[in-house]
Amino acid sequence: MLKIVKVVSGILGVVFWFSSFFVWQYYDAYRPTTYLPEAGRIFPLNTHGSIVYLTTGEHYLLCGLMAAGIGFFLMTAVCYVLGGRSRELYC
Repeated sequence: MLKIVKVVSGILGVVFWFSSFFVWQYYDAYRPTTYLPEAGRIFPLNTHGSIVYLTTGEHYLLCGLMAAGIGFFLMTAVCYVLGGRSRELYC
C-alpha cells in the first residue's frame, strides 16, 4: 500500500509543482503591470523585475499549487523513509 502512495504522491508533487511554474509564467505574460485596487489587482508578482498584479483568487491559486507540490513531495519523502526502514511491513 505504501508503494502506491509513494508513486502517486510523487507524480502529484511533480504535476502540481510544474503547474505552478506554468501558471506563474502565464500570469507574468498576460496580467496587467499596473496596480489596480478597484479591479482587485493588489498582489504583486515579481518575475526577475517584471511586476504584474494579481487578484486574490489568482494569488491563492498560485500559492495553493506551490504548496500542494511541496506537500506531496514531502509526503513522498516521508513514505520513502518509512518504507526503507522495514520493507517487510510496508511494501
